[in-house]
Amino acid sequence: MVEKLKDEKFIKKLLLIFLVLQPFLDCYLLYTDEVMNIFHFSPTTIIRFLIIGFLFILVFFNKNNKETRKPIIIYGLVILIYTILHIITTYSYNIDSFPSFKYSLTAEIFYIARMLLPICIIYIVYTLKINKEEFINLFLWVAFITSSIIVIMNLLNISLTSYGGNNQIDGSLFSWFSSNKPDSRLLASKGWFNSANQISALFAILLPVCIYSIFDKFSFKRIATLCLCILAMLMIGTRVSTIGWIPIYIVMLLIYLFCSLILKQVEFKWKNFIGSIIIGCFFGVLYIFSPLVNSADSVDQAALDAYLDEKEIDLENMTVEEYLPFLAINEEFYTKLYPYDEHEEFWYYVAKEVPYYKRGGNRNAQTLITEDINSNFKTKLSPLFGLGYSRFENAKIYMEKDFLVHYYTIGIIGIILFLSPYIIILVYKLCQILFVDRKLFNFYNVMLLANLFLPIAISFMSGHVVDELIVSLYMGFIAGIILKNIKPNINQKNI
Repeated sequence: MVEKLKDEKFIKKLLLIFLVLQPFLDCYLLYTDEVMNIFHFSPTTIIRFLIIGFLFILVFFNKNNKETRKPIIIYGLVILIYTILHIITTYSYNIDSFPSFKYSLTAEIFYIARMLLPICIIYIVYTLKINKEEFINLFLWVAFITSSIIVIMNLLNISLTSYGGNNQIDGSLFSWFSSNKPDSRLLASKGWFNSANQISALFAILLPVCIYSIFDKFSFKRIATLCLCILAMLMIGTRVSTIGWIPIYIVMLLIYLFCSLILKQVEFKWKNFIGSIIIGCFFGVLYIFSPLVNSADSVDQAALDAYLDEKEIDLENMTVEEYLPFLAINEEFYTKLYPYDEHEEFWYYVAKEVPYYKRGGNRNAQTLITEDINSNFKTKLSPLFGLGYSRFENAKIYMEKDFLVHYYTIGIIGIILFLSPYIIILVYKLCQILFVDRKLFNFYNVMLLANLFLPIAISFMSGHVVDELIVSLYMGFIAGIILKNIKPNINQKNI
């Protein structure tokens, strides 16, 4: 039994099964307040800790991986030093005037440990021999499972809405074409998943693999998986999923044409290409009826001014408290999360000085509040170590702007240690392809790089991506594959 645990094939099989099952671990029922109150953390995160920790130990102490231990030990010591300094720094801030921004040592340590899990996956994958077929099959299975959950629950009209908490949708796919359909935003569906944003980012990883797969092997199963994937993205109804699939699809086809017709690396297959065009055109037509395209436009400043004129409302003679409901900001922000009566000066500034386009919507409100908190807490060390993840999480003001929110929570050093490895691997391997060995520029390798680039790019636009395990574990897997498999032939430099 001991020898079996050390066997690379066993470790690889366990890792692949674990990653295939991730969509089942992101069910919203496992994130409800009732469940969280029992475990204090989501049980899915605990499961992930246990399995990834177990795999990491098996790999780390494998006698065949002795040469990889030293850099991991050094990295671990650096993380330990950072954690100690981060806790000392963030714990010391005076928060008397901000009672809702409570500091939790347990939550802080748990968050740092959670951020390490994808890094562990990079290390595990780097030590294993995972071939192209295993990689493609893994992501096709994840795409099929995730898409099927969303599509089936939508057709049965039992899916959760992408907007509006954990309420059910007001209509299925068939309601898209009805003249008496409900509010289109209430038709957007995320299946049973916890967050539409995160699942949208996951699909941005899965879609390039699905597109690549039909050129690798044209089969009914792969075509069906690709179609399910795009349909699910339209159903989710976020901008990333509904609009994002189009440029991804077009760019992947262009790369295939370049690699087959210009570089002559792969055989051009008319059947596969025409099939991909038909699929793209079909979903391009369906896109016109999708929830996002048919949702009501958000109110802009001109529409707000017209409404105020019609109602003969004079904002100039109002108090700030009376003015707040007209700011296009969710009232929860100035009544509960960052109450007006405790932060009058801040809300006065927002109401009178901040233009509409910088304050309208939840993301802008989160950003403004976070900047105000930072201006009160900021010290010489806070940019380096952050103000603490637990403060913003407990206050329920955690910005949907990745990297920027991490600047405030874990600081510049935290970003370098936990998030920059993805970017470093991506840029490093891209430079090798472009400047060291251009023979590495092929359809498969470009698809791998796109898999890692897309969630990073989406995290800038959407947020709540790179520190959520349903996405970051796959990012770690892809980064490990890229680091292991994209290697230049140094004897054939092409500069």
